[in-house]
Amino acid sequence: MIGVDEVGRGSLFGPVTVGATLVTEEAWQNLPQQDWFAGVTDSKMLSEKKRNALAPVIRAQLPHAVSHVAVRYIDTYNINRAVQSGIYRSVQRLLSQTKMNPADCRVIVDGNYRFEFPQLRMQKLMPRLDAEIKADLKFFPVSAASIIAKVERDAMISRAAARFPDYGLEKHAGYGTAAHRAAIKRLGRTKLHRQSFSM
Repeated sequence: MIGVDEVGRGSLFGPVTVGATLVTEEAWQNLPQQDWFAGVTDSKMLSEKKRNALAPVIRAQLPHAVSHVAVRYIDTYNINRAVQSGIYRSVQRLLSQTKMNPADCRVIVDGNYRFEFPQLRMQKLMPRLDAEIKADLKFFPVSAASIIAKVERDAMISRAAARFPDYGLEKHAGYGTAAHRAAIKRLGRTKLHRQSFSM
């Protein structure tokens, strides 16, 4: 099973990030015996400290991939297309890493997506894709994917906060809080703000 989750869908700033992890039947036999396994859940349910502790363990133990879909892509196509592109890129990277045949695995995505492949510029074969609401709470690979995606996007936003210190990005990660909207109204949008999103 390949678990997939995205982070930053509703943000006004920065990329949307899609994480993916692959868990084979063989790996699944061993994972529950490891101390860190029980701590893996939806990244939103974990403290920043806990996420930062789990992410390197997940990356060390499981095949994984993370894709950042840039603001320009989001503004050119739309956020749904950007998430679809991120899913495609991350899954294809995992298939390439592991030499896995798409017919031998399935993809579980958190949400209610109805994506179909192939699409324009997404022509390679994809595994069967099933979307389920709250999959990041129900399926370990999706939970693990949500953690690595969240940690990588937060690190990217932290670097951006140093470049754009007047927007308070370190506090809201680019989401549309009152303080962030007030800063945009006062200062305007940066090149990393989504121009297609209502401010």
